[in-house]
Amino acid sequence: MQAIILAGGKGNRMEDVLPKPLVKVKDKTILACQLDYLLNSKNIEKVILALGYKADEIIDYVKVNYPDYPIDFVVETEPLGTAGAFKLALTKANSDFILGLNCDDITDISIENLSKFGCNAICVAHPRLPFGLVDEENDYAVFIEKPLLNEWVSCGWYLFKCGELLPLLPIKGSLEYDVFPKLKLKLYKHEGFWRPLNTKKDLLEFDAEKLPEVLK
Repeated sequence: MQAIILAGGKGNRMEDVLPKPLVKVKDKTILACQLDYLLNSKNIEKVILALGYKADEIIDYVKVNYPDYPIDFVVETEPLGTAGAFKLALTKANSDFILGLNCDDITDISIENLSKFGCNAICVAHPRLPFGLVDEENDYAVFIEKPLLNEWVSCGWYLFKCGELLPLLPIKGSLEYDVFPKLKLKLYKHEGFWRPLNTKKDLLEFDAEKLPEVLK
C-alpha cells in the first residue's frame, strides 16, 4: 500500500514563519513524525507528499533528511482543497488502496490492522475537550480537567480504494464536503493515541506529553 500526506497548508495558527510540516515538536518536524511512522511500517511502500505553501522548502528538507526513501511529491500551483490535492497526488500512486492522512494529525493507528479492512474507511477517535468540564455532585461543582468524550470524530486518517475514490474527486474541492457524502465509509475506531497539532498551544502540550513507544 502507498500513502498520501496532505501537507499543503500554511499553518497560520502556528505563529511560525516555517511551513507547518517543518515546525518542530519534540525535536522533530511534524513531517518527520509522520514519515518515520509510515516508513517504519512494513505496510507502506511509498509516500506521496501533496504540497502547496513553501513546497520548495519541504522538498529540500526531505531530500536532505530522507535521500534514500521512496518519497514523491506533487505541488499545487493554486489552492485545490483537500479533494483537489488528493486527486493530484493520486497521479503518482499505483496501488489499489491508498492511505490518506493530514500532516498534522499524529496517531499510533495500526497501519497493518487498518489495511486489513479492505474497503473505504475513515479513522475516528475520541476527542478531548479543550477545557475543563464542570459537573455537579450533591449540589456542588466537580471539576474534570479536559476529559475524553465518548463521541467519535475524524482523526484525519483514511483508507481509500483508489478505483472507487478517483471518479468522485473534483479538480478543486473538499474531501469532507464534496466527496465523503458520495462514498460509503466504514468506521475504523481507534482507541489509542491521537493528537491534532493545529495551534502553538497544541505544540506546547504535545512537547510535554509522554508518547507511545512507536511514535518516539
